[in-house]
Amino acid sequence: MHNRMRWLMGATALLYIGPLMAGLGGYGWPLVPVFTLLFLLWHFILRPQTWPRQFHEWTQYQAWATLFSNAAIQLLFVALLFGAGRGIGGALGFVPPYGAILPIAISFLSIPLARMIWDPWQANEMNNFLHEVIRTISHPETTVGEAGLEAARRMIAPLADLPDETQPNVVAQHLVALSAHAEDAHIRSALFERLRDHKANRAETIALILHATDGRLAEIVPGDGPTMALGLLPADPSLIALFAHRLTAALDEDPDLWGKCPSVDYLTELAAKYDNTEAEAPLRELIDATNAAQPEDGLA
Repeated sequence: MHNRMRWLMGATALLYIGPLMAGLGGYGWPLVPVFTLLFLLWHFILRPQTWPRQFHEWTQYQAWATLFSNAAIQLLFVALLFGAGRGIGGALGFVPPYGAILPIAISFLSIPLARMIWDPWQANEMNNFLHEVIRTISHPETTVGEAGLEAARRMIAPLADLPDETQPNVVAQHLVALSAHAEDAHIRSALFERLRDHKANRAETIALILHATDGRLAEIVPGDGPTMALGLLPADPSLIALFAHRLTAALDEDPDLWGKCPSVDYLTELAAKYDNTEAEAPLRELIDATNAAQPEDGLA
């Protein structure tokens, strides 16, 4: 890659040497438009991504604005090189041993040489690849996959149309169907988003409860899903009771889930808050299950 870049720089230097030689030889300013066209041709061939590729795109004013702005920049470069060459030639009293065609030919030669050395489309793909790698390294949270998360958002959308009286077993059937088309981590993230944004209806909230308190999913999906889910639930005793019942059953089956579950102190506060409601007894059962699952040395 480094060798190719050096060769490309050498081939590009020929493009600039042409107008410098023409100015050095004292040739007239009418050659400036010729070199300007060569500079534009070089950009069109070596940087095709910046130009419209379809004929109809040239009917847009943006295409012509790009053309004229590039033409103005290249004209400035050529004029500066011409002026530098004429100044050097005048100071040295230089009489060129070559005709006007030679500088033009040298600049023109730069275009096919540079194109042989450098594939602009391959370079563009490499730049896109490197940009994606850098983005992934800089933002590791996106490695889960934005495309997969977006697909999960679309997949859970039908839950928003379910009525409030939808039973948990019906929601569970929807989750089973979803799992065949989206990653469990993506489904969890999409459901979390709905509750964080306060857009989730009752069916979506039940879906999060079922998903977060599933022992198998709690184990394989990264993060403390049960704890985070409980923190997002609305102040509804029936939903809190459903959460506590299911998480108690999951802990009874797999005590190793203890580390991902809400702390006993937090559960005790909730039990006091929901005193004399249908959530109190399930919460106290969950407290007992959590204490039973907790390692004896108090470490997760």
